[in-house]
Amino acid sequence: MNTKKLGLSIFREQFKWSLWYAFTILLIYVAVLLYQVYVEAIEFVDFSMFSNGSSSIFMLVIGILSTYSFFDYFAKRGITRRNFFKATIGASGLLAVAISITIFLMNGLLHLLVQTTGWDITWTNEVSPAGFFSFMEVFISYVLIHVLYYLIGWMIGLGYYRYGWIIGTLPFVPIAILFVNITGLLWGLSHINFFPHLSLESFPLSIALSIVFGGLLLYVNHRLIKDITVAM
Repeated sequence: MNTKKLGLSIFREQFKWSLWYAFTILLIYVAVLLYQVYVEAIEFVDFSMFSNGSSSIFMLVIGILSTYSFFDYFAKRGITRRNFFKATIGASGLLAVAISITIFLMNGLLHLLVQTTGWDITWTNEVSPAGFFSFMEVFISYVLIHVLYYLIGWMIGLGYYRYGWIIGTLPFVPIAILFVNITGLLWGLSHINFFPHLSLESFPLSIALSIVFGGLLLYVNHRLIKDITVAM
């Protein structure tokens, strides 16, 4: 299996998991939405903002599982570490784009449903309050956040797989928490953020620093997987 086919295989399986996540969080959101409509009318965020924190954590978990669920499986079937590393990079990018598109499509359908039914709902933090370019900024930020969380989770998984649970927990979990907070600083996220009052307030700078940060994570993950021993 070449790198392209391997990456697509990993992506397809992980995207199946992502669809289960998306529909689950959608059901939770609709339940909260119905409560708002029929019980207590309050100002509410739209689905894309509602799911942003949980989708990031979901990508972190997917990244962790990529080592145990995929590397171990394919390595025992002759796939080289180099090919798996390249394939996982491709799969993470595709998955970040796919899950972001899925969330925004669901968000659009929910807005259409609310307009059609005539429900009296006050939305806050909509995806595109200022038009197409604002939407693209939000979409790009979602994709980059999801990629970074995936790479952080992948680092945790590789640390556990390579060094075991004790050394894998220390220092990889504290480092991962720090990296999550750096991501929060880059994009002004409120969940798991040690720097809630700091913000770059510059979209181009956030993109540039995210690319640099992603490159650092890729370097760390490459060093971890380069000569990793496959568990028998």
